[in-house]
Amino acid sequence: MISYDFTGKTVVVTGSARGIGRRCAERFLEAGANVALCGHSPRNIDDLLAELEPFTKGHNERVMYATCDVADAASIDAFFTAVVERFGAFDILVNNAGIWEATPVGSVTEEMWQRNIDTNLKSQLVACDWFARWHQENGGGQSIVNISSVSSVLTGENTPLYNLCKAATNSLTRTYAHGLGSLGINVNAVGPGTIATDINKAAYADPAAEAAMCDSLVMGRRGKTDDIANAVLFLASEESNYITGQVLFVDGGWLLQQAPKK
Repeated sequence: MISYDFTGKTVVVTGSARGIGRRCAERFLEAGANVALCGHSPRNIDDLLAELEPFTKGHNERVMYATCDVADAASIDAFFTAVVERFGAFDILVNNAGIWEATPVGSVTEEMWQRNIDTNLKSQLVACDWFARWHQENGGGQSIVNISSVSSVLTGENTPLYNLCKAATNSLTRTYAHGLGSLGINVNAVGPGTIATDINKAAYADPAAEAAMCDSLVMGRRGKTDDIANAVLFLASEESNYITGQVLFVDGGWLLQQAPKK
C-alpha cells in the first residue's frame, strides 16, 4: 500500500459514518491528517474515537464529528464553519455523501426527484462552492475529490435519477476544476463500480448474485472500500497536483463491457 503524508492538512469527508466515506476518513487519519467526519445521525464521540483509535494512535484531537444533513445548505454551512473554527484550515474536501434508491422509468415522482437532486447533486454543488469561496477569501487549499459513479456514463431503467445526478457530478467536477485552477486547487472525481459495502450487502446476500456480478467483471471481483480510498487519497495528494478536471473510474473493468440491462 502506498504511504501518503497528510500531516497538518485538514480533510472533510462527507457521508463518513460508514462505507466508502468511512474508509476514506480512516485512511486520511492514518496518513496524519486532521479529519472532520459527518453523518445524518448523531454519534457518541467517545465511541467513535474508540473505533478510530487504530488510525489516530491516540491523537484524538485530530478527529471531529458533526451531524450534517447534506441536502440542506444551512447544515453544510454550519458543519464547514465548525471545521474551520476547530482546525483553522480546510485543505481537502471529499464529497462522498449520497443516496441510492430505485426510481424506475415511468414511476419517478417529484418527491423522488427533489430527494435525489438535493442529496446527490445539490449537496456537492453547495460544498464545492463553500470551499471555493473560503479559499478565494483566505488563499491556500489543495484538492476537491467528488464521488461519482460508473452510473454517470451508463444507463439503467431502474436508476434514471441516480444516473442523472452522477453525470452532473462529472460536469460539476470539470467546472470547478476550471474555476479553481488559478488558486492551485485541483478538482477531480472518482467513479466507483460495484463496491462491497453495508448499503448493498442485501443485494448480494445470495451467493449466486455475487458470483454473477463477479463473472461479469474483467477483474473477476467486486471492489473493496480500500480500492476507492486508494484513488481518493492519490487525487487529494501532492502527487496528483497536475491532474484536474478528471473522472477516475475504479470499476474492475465494468466500463469495458456492455452494461447489463438492470
